[in-house]
Amino acid sequence: MKTLALSLLVSSLALAAPRPARDTAAVGQQGQGSVGVFNPLRIAIVDGVELEANPLVFFVAPNVNSRFRLFDGPLQLTAEAGLSLPTFGMRLMKGFFFPSWETSSNDIGWMLIPRVGVVLSGKVFEHDVWTAKVDAAFRLPLGPNSATPLGSFVIPLDLLLAAPLTGVCTRVGGAYDHAFGERLRLRGEVNLFVTGGQGNLVVSGQSVGPIAPLSNVVVTAHLGLDIAVFQQSRITVGVLWANADQGASQVVRLADGFSERQRVRSNNFLPTLDYLWAW
Repeated sequence: MKTLALSLLVSSLALAAPRPARDTAAVGQQGQGSVGVFNPLRIAIVDGVELEANPLVFFVAPNVNSRFRLFDGPLQLTAEAGLSLPTFGMRLMKGFFFPSWETSSNDIGWMLIPRVGVVLSGKVFEHDVWTAKVDAAFRLPLGPNSATPLGSFVIPLDLLLAAPLTGVCTRVGGAYDHAFGERLRLRGEVNLFVTGGQGNLVVSGQSVGPIAPLSNVVVTAHLGLDIAVFQQSRITVGVLWANADQGASQVVRLADGFSERQRVRSNNFLPTLDYLWAW
């Protein structure tokens, strides 16, 4: 009995080929999909068309993103379009992430966040894949809005809320995914983000100018290792680096012997971990 159970386990772990690369322009066939603890739920409703949503926040911030395969072959091109409604979830965080809104007569306004993008991927060797991506998200206010940048000192969180709080968040990025045998994939990704204006004073929903303007350019890089576990699942572990202007400064000694305080960019290093299952 133990021998039979062991043989079934070994056969369930047997892989004919490496796991496919993640977050590429590839769009599945009808019925295929994947989901992670933090990664979005993605389902192909027909061949070449996928819908995805983040189930962790869906009921407080409804969101949906669609992916349409434009052409397939040695090069794959996919268009993306999505929409989210973050207001209710942001209001739930008043007093913690948004302390000024807890005591102010202003409130977080209702808004829609449309998103558009294109993804281009190509194969290298047999199982490696490179990917280039361009996308943009915009704030579409549905009434008065007194949103201001979050300034949380956690750069990925600021990026997540950049479109609702600054009005726009654009990205240009690239990634390379390399297969090490049947069970391991190593993925490196670099992104350049440009957000809306940072550090402006907003009065009754209108910007009256900068308090201490911050650069609206953010750079991130991620290195992740995917480890195949069962027939349709994998664990991904990695580290994220993010660089942004968060208003930090340091004292610099000049050549003439005097010192002055100069602005410096901040760096965040964050571990990443997820479990993904596909079907």
